[in-house]
Amino acid sequence: IILENFPPADEVESILNTLKARNTKASFFMHTDKIDDETKPLLQRMVDEGHTIGSKGQSSNPQVNFLYANNTYIEQQITGADSDFKEAIGFVPSLYAPSFGALDSRGQKILNKNGKTTVMWSAGANGWWFLDNNEPLATAVAGIRYTLPEAGGIILLPTNAEIVDEYLSQVWPYWKFVDFDTCTGRSGKSAKAAKAFGKSSKSESKSKKGGADAKAEKVST
Repeated sequence: IILENFPPADEVESILNTLKARNTKASFFMHTDKIDDETKPLLQRMVDEGHTIGSKGQSSNPQVNFLYANNTYIEQQITGADSDFKEAIGFVPSLYAPSFGALDSRGQKILNKNGKTTVMWSAGANGWWFLDNNEPLATAVAGIRYTLPEAGGIILLPTNAEIVDEYLSQVWPYWKFVDFDTCTGRSGKSAKAAKAFGKSSKSESKSKKGGADAKAEKVST
């Protein structure tokens, strides 16, 4: 689960309380211009309670779209945020979620150069649409549920305490977390394939050896 774009501090505190009550960990991504005297203690609480903190750069208003910004500005967003995090929580996050999910090979190279691991959500973001259109809470949660995240899916939840609580109670229990082979119905097949490959390799080796022996015998004759 990831949560982005910090709401007011009391809302973040409510989300943290919900996650703690349900023994669930999340990754929080924020722009560092949101770090102030109110949010610093919340960042420290996230660290203390085993959550992950990731960067979205410095500027939340306006957010920076990596597809259109020049290289220098992208670099400033990354390194400037690193300095802000270092000062606020004593370390620099390695995870980075580009604003708008906007990333091309140029932006990726700059992130790689700065030692960042890129995180892109793969399910759940439609919750914002329901909230923005004043749809009922149940509709928003159902919309998130039916995005059907794939194996290894990263689920983006709105930073809304009500939705997080409802989601964890109504949706989370229906998802079972398993390894990739189990999820895709390949359990056991990988082992069989490896075994078959081993036999094939041995047969090929014997075949090559037999061919070489035959050639040697022909030469000696």
